[in-house]
Amino acid sequence: MSLSASTRNLGVIACLSALCGVALAACGSPGTSTQSSGAATPTGASTSSAAATSSGSSTLPTCPTGAAVSAAAGFTYPAPSVQSSAGFLTCTYADPTTGANMVIVATLEPGVAASTIQAVTQSQAAAQHVTASPVAGLGNAAFTFTLPDSATNSLHVATTILEVLQGSIAYDITAEATLDHVETVARLLLG
Repeated sequence: MSLSASTRNLGVIACLSALCGVALAACGSPGTSTQSSGAATPTGASTSSAAATSSGSSTLPTCPTGAAVSAAAGFTYPAPSVQSSAGFLTCTYADPTTGANMVIVATLEPGVAASTIQAVTQSQAAAQHVTASPVAGLGNAAFTFTLPDSATNSLHVATTILEVLQGSIAYDITAEATLDHVETVARLLLG
């Protein structure tokens, strides 16, 4: 697998993550339509935020370190590239040397129901011609689907997309990793 194909897959991953966040925002989350530029979260920050552990979460976490994500996901990831604004955080872990790619998007979504997360996930899965499934025991609600792209990914592992609702925070984790590894990263985020 060439590096250019791996880079192309990272673009698809980022696009899917952004689409899920936009779709959630469009589903009627009151008070989240305005985004302003904010300071970037430090790349070495941990996720020990108390807000990420309660069911009524209303504060975005910080990006986990590359080492923490590496330990959880079973691949080596570098420090994240971080983008943030009011109510929106993106942590991109991309290692051009190994091809390990993961994108975590966290958005504040006050008032979003589990049924909305389910509908968005099912819509995104249907657009990729796959089926979404619920994930028990993760956040207030969680749904996942896997793309049939293992043959074209540099690690030869299919891309897994996991959507989790915890309080008023919606997480989108997209990675060239197994569901077990992505769930472990989600548990890291949730505390």
